[in-house]
Amino acid sequence: MTVSRRRLLATGATAGAVLTAGCTGFLSDTLSSTQATVSQASLDETGYDEHTVETVTIERTVGRFGIERTIEVENWYAEYDRAISLDALGLRRVQGAVVAVLTTPQISFLGKTFNPVGEYSTDELVALIQNRYDRLENVRPVDEESISILGSDTTLARYEGRARLTSAGTSLDVYLQLSEPVAHGEDFVVCVAVYPQVAGLESESGAVRTMLESLEH
Repeated sequence: MTVSRRRLLATGATAGAVLTAGCTGFLSDTLSSTQATVSQASLDETGYDEHTVETVTIERTVGRFGIERTIEVENWYAEYDRAISLDALGLRRVQGAVVAVLTTPQISFLGKTFNPVGEYSTDELVALIQNRYDRLENVRPVDEESISILGSDTTLARYEGRARLTSAGTSLDVYLQLSEPVAHGEDFVVCVAVYPQVAGLESESGAVRTMLESLEH
């Protein structure tokens, strides 16, 4: 399959349509999340650099009882990367290790959560991968571990597969790690990491854990 960062961020927009099915007049014109970023100390420790921290606003027209309304859902997306040597592929150093953090509004009314992101499992989130890689194939679960993100214990799952590294124009074996959604404040926070297998080994899981445990929101 081919997936992109924009497709990932579009997930947050579905919340608006679902919410209006439960009530009318409650929803504001704009729903916004708060950015979640990796601490500078963790970036210094792991050798990752900030690639981008940006908002992506999705506009959606929803309707109920013949009344339509246009809603904006503002998500935050932060991405960090690190250069990895891939001598076996003739690539000395490429920005092949990527960690991304998405925040999307945690929409609720009368005790019910409407944003479907909060109910996704790690298997359902495996398609959430940014545009550094595409054509992710042969995805297989490897293992999972418990991790503390923003003070909450959650699952960090690891998969292996094969993907195309966009910048190098070549396919390679990769590891994919992602967290189950964490509810924090008024948002859901989802974390994704992708990095090449180096000689069939993984070398980034420790750095990924350090970064995710240092998130600031």
